[in-house]
Order: sequence, then C-alpha cells, then structure tokens
Amino acid sequence: MSIINEMKNKVTHTAKSAIQKSNEIVEVTKLNIAMGDAQSRIDGKLKDIGKVIYDIYKSGEILSEEITAKCLEIDEIVQEIDKMKEKLALLRKIKICPNCGKENETDAFFCSKCGSRMDEE
Repeated sequence: MSIINEMKNKVTHTAKSAIQKSNEIVEVTKLNIAMGDAQSRIDGKLKDIGKVIYDIYKSGEILSEEITAKCLEIDEIVQEIDKMKEKLALLRKIKICPNCGKENETDAFFCSKCGSRMDEE
C-alpha cells in the first residue's frame, strides 16, 4: 500500500510542477505579447511625430508643442515596456544589465557583454 501512496505523491508533485511551469509559460507569453503591443504603439507615435513634423515643415511653421506631447507619450510607453521587462526577467530568473540591456545569470556580478557592475536588487 505504501508503494501506491508513494507513486500517488510523486504523480501529484509532478502534476503540480507541470501546472506551475505552464502558468509561468503563459505569463511569459502574455508579457511578450504586451511588449509587442507597446512597441507597436511606439511605432504609431513615431509615425505621428513624423507626420506632424512634415506638416509643420510644409506649412513653414515653427515646431509646436505637439511634438513634445508625442515624445512624452512615447516615454510613458517605454516605461511600461521597462516594467514588463523587469517582470519577464524575474520569471525567467535572469538579470538585465542596466547599462547595455544584456541578459545575465542571476548570480552575475558583472555583465557578460559590457562588463558593467550588475546592481543588486
């Protein structure tokens, strides 16, 4: 009877591990999709900036506050992406170099690409 219980416990543990991994994969996928969506929004804002600048250029006017407003919107979206990257790094158990953005092992003290010191979090 103890062999059956032991097998049952192992199967239960394996199933729980599989569910946890599956949930992590779903979360990583969601973050990747959200980052792609955010990048698309940035691309749209960049296109808007280009059109605004070109229209101003064509009319001979001095550049307006519209450009600054579009750039501020892009800055907000970049901050969203940075937060998602931090979450993704935690899920993937990696550190992101604050200098160059390279992925490093969690126990790294220096970046493997640029040699910058990795901040302890």
